[in-house]
Amino acid sequence: MNERIACHDSGRVARTARVSGLAAGQAARQLGTRAKEGSYPVFGFDDAYMDATTYGFAAKARGYESDRDVWQALRTTPGLAIVDPLVVPRRENFNFAVPPEFELSGFFLEDSSFDAVPIRVRDPQTGKSVDLEVIGVLKDSIAPTMYGISTSQETLAAAFGDRVRPTTYHFSVPAGTEEEAVASDLEAAFVSNGLEAQAMSDLLHDSVASSWTFNRLILAFMGLGLLVGVAALGVISARSVVERRQQIGVLRSIGFQRRMVQAAFLLESSFVSLVAILVGTTLALILARNVIAETTESGGTTNVELIVPWGTLGLVFLIVYAASLVTTLLPALRASRVEPAEALRYQ
Repeated sequence: MNERIACHDSGRVARTARVSGLAAGQAARQLGTRAKEGSYPVFGFDDAYMDATTYGFAAKARGYESDRDVWQALRTTPGLAIVDPLVVPRRENFNFAVPPEFELSGFFLEDSSFDAVPIRVRDPQTGKSVDLEVIGVLKDSIAPTMYGISTSQETLAAAFGDRVRPTTYHFSVPAGTEEEAVASDLEAAFVSNGLEAQAMSDLLHDSVASSWTFNRLILAFMGLGLLVGVAALGVISARSVVERRQQIGVLRSIGFQRRMVQAAFLLESSFVSLVAILVGTTLALILARNVIAETTESGGTTNVELIVPWGTLGLVFLIVYAASLVTTLLPALRASRVEPAEALRYQ
């Protein structure tokens, strides 16, 4: 199958990379400690994958200056490995999920650098084992398929022989090629092998679908809050007209025209709504900046930056401000119709 994939549709597939996995979960433990063996997946990357990957590391072993140095060492030096961030302890751990059976100790993810950690991976079925040195901890932004102990395919094959089989293939297509069409053609060509192909854009869409649903739910609550706030401003304006009829009558008696009274109420409503918009936006931007900074500093997450959609925010502010004026317009009209004689009326 490998040769068929390499030659099939060569004009639409620029590069093929393979990821191998053992047939069953392997037992792994850190050497030099009292840690017990824990079941954890083990993967092997071929040279093409390690040359093309852009995944970064939250922590690297001392002696490796860049992410590319770690990948190059993993490719050229047998016996090296990398792990996902779940198996490394953190100083600030807000994860309430069940921890994995295999864990490392002796350093924290926030340290950024550590001494290479020796581990042993054992195949429970054959009893064969291989000693590896962990030289990198991947960042939190990795794909779900990257969670496990990863080494080179050469290292796995030398230790476990025929039990190491490529299970995942990554295809790089030229720019302008439709990923979905290539995936469909591959599935049709290798239907007898049970190949299931998915475009990376579809996988990314599926992976963030739940997050988008949560975000839309939060947006709905925020929109409801805006509606309640605008309605409350209208209620306050209506109560103000009723409670200040005598004061309005005094203003009319000293020469205030109806338009001036109406403008005064609209100005008061504008001041309240604009101050609320300004304060709320400022606090929200500060909170967003602090959340992103804390997430980045806690280790793992990268390629995250604060991008303020000023155009969208401006449109929302304009709609909210206009709505606040509309809700205040009726009370302002009622206030402008108060007669000067109201100044002589006592409750």
